[in-house]
Amino acid sequence: MNKYFLFLLITSSINSFAQNCTTPVSNDEVQIQYKKISTQPTDQLKLNYLNTWLRGQCLLSDHAYQLASVFNDDGMRLQFAYSAYPNIYDKQNYYTLFDAFNSLSYAFRFYDFVNGNVIEYQTPPVPAPLEIFPELNYPSPVGYKGVSGCSLPMSDNDFMVLVTPVIQQQSDVTRMNAATQFIQSNCVSIAQMMMLSTLIQLDLNRMKFMKQNLTKCCDIQNFSFADQVFSTQVYKNDWNGFGDATVKSMLPPPVVVVPVCMVTDADMSSIISSIKNLSFSSTKISTAKQIIQSKKCFTVSQMKSIVSLMDFEGDKLEVAKFGYDYTIDQQNYYQLTDVFDFDSSSSDLLAFLKTKK
Repeated sequence: MNKYFLFLLITSSINSFAQNCTTPVSNDEVQIQYKKISTQPTDQLKLNYLNTWLRGQCLLSDHAYQLASVFNDDGMRLQFAYSAYPNIYDKQNYYTLFDAFNSLSYAFRFYDFVNGNVIEYQTPPVPAPLEIFPELNYPSPVGYKGVSGCSLPMSDNDFMVLVTPVIQQQSDVTRMNAATQFIQSNCVSIAQMMMLSTLIQLDLNRMKFMKQNLTKCCDIQNFSFADQVFSTQVYKNDWNGFGDATVKSMLPPPVVVVPVCMVTDADMSSIISSIKNLSFSSTKISTAKQIIQSKKCFTVSQMKSIVSLMDFEGDKLEVAKFGYDYTIDQQNYYQLTDVFDFDSSSSDLLAFLKTKK
């Protein structure tokens, strides 16, 4: 094809088009979309995907040329050129797209479109309408905050474009396999899984498909809506029981609130009164130890009050050493040296504390 001739032919017409966009899509984004489009099995699905993606996008001419190369047929390539042209950022360079056509006649047909000589632009094919799926009470994933198998579901527009290969399958088994592969490759909502399941005829196969894929959905706790796809109550009950068990297995374990370990002021008043009323030093020691062991959670300040009730220096030291393991602020236990009358008792307690580190 003579690119120079075509360039001269369309220069004036291209300049007459208004600039419709200001910021072209990045090269990285185009390469990502190129890979996704290339995986579509037919030219029609590729065109559907591109038309959906192009809405609101701004494209460089070189990128349009690259994307046109995914088509096997010049007719589909031409339809893509028609729909992409309004989204081109650098229309002055759009002549590069003419090299994408294998046939010169298609290049001239595109020239006629750009130049306005022949109006044969066709409305871009739209995805299959939602009417192919039954009218059910489909849950919305918007605002969902429960357990999730993926982060963000695909848009309904993308779903309707990409679901076509599943619809085209001829048997329950092949549709189950295609639908499962679809969910494995995309993040879907419960509503979208419900739609996929309605393409499967037998309830038994629907159940198998849905149980296999529930944990892949983004809004798993909306599972109860999906019982609408089953024709009998037996299957509905089976599904809801499975959903309940699945959600419970995925929920984090309940938070166990550990009671605060403490001895209240009222408890301390009662303890001090009980020990004070005892007559014998040996009884005071044994009672103090019994109370300390049963209550467990004393502060150093509370322990000082108990130790101070002992009659003799040796008794104080014995109870002080015993109480260490039942004190919650052990880092301050050295403060118990204040209750002793002799430095030797304080030194003995400090030596004991070193053995506890």
